[in-house]
Amino acid sequence: MSNSIQEPAQSGNSSFLSKSWKWFVIVGILVSLAGIAAMSLPVMAGVTITTIVGAIFLFSGLVQAYHTFSITPWSIKLWYVLGAVFYIVGGLFILFKPLAGLVTITMLMVLVMIFNGITRMVFGISHRSLSGSGWVIVSGLISTLIGFYFFSLLNDPEFSLSLLGVFVGVSLLFEGVSFVFLGLQLKKVVSQRG
Repeated sequence: MSNSIQEPAQSGNSSFLSKSWKWFVIVGILVSLAGIAAMSLPVMAGVTITTIVGAIFLFSGLVQAYHTFSITPWSIKLWYVLGAVFYIVGGLFILFKPLAGLVTITMLMVLVMIFNGITRMVFGISHRSLSGSGWVIVSGLISTLIGFYFFSLLNDPEFSLSLLGVFVGVSLLFEGVSFVFLGLQLKKVVSQRG
């Protein structure tokens, strides 16, 4: 009786896998193509990302401003109003000055990269007893050095305008390739079951 219950479940699972691997490959190819396009046109990709960030900031600020009408204590309302103004002004700045916004976001990204590298090094050094802590320290050092190198190049307008687009393009390309690889692995599982 237990075999008869497991067989339909396995056949249902197998039909799901036989359909889903194709979607993983299709999505992977599309994401990879988007990554290649972003690397080919990094400034346009960066401006597009910046515009989306600006729109999200503006929308968040408007929602927060609307929310302030339901808050009665002024001590709490003041913080919501200040936050709403910050988001709205930031969003409008990015939307009306997308290149300046792109440079600002790129600078923040580089600073986050440096900070992330330093924190990984500190974590690795303070937890040297853990296995793999040496790799954590090395990866943190590499991230920090690359971050400082990028920071030194931010004075170059061409570099600062294209870095975000290149980063996103590389990220999308790797993600797309991993989706294709996952889809092909699923196909292999399906063919072994069949």
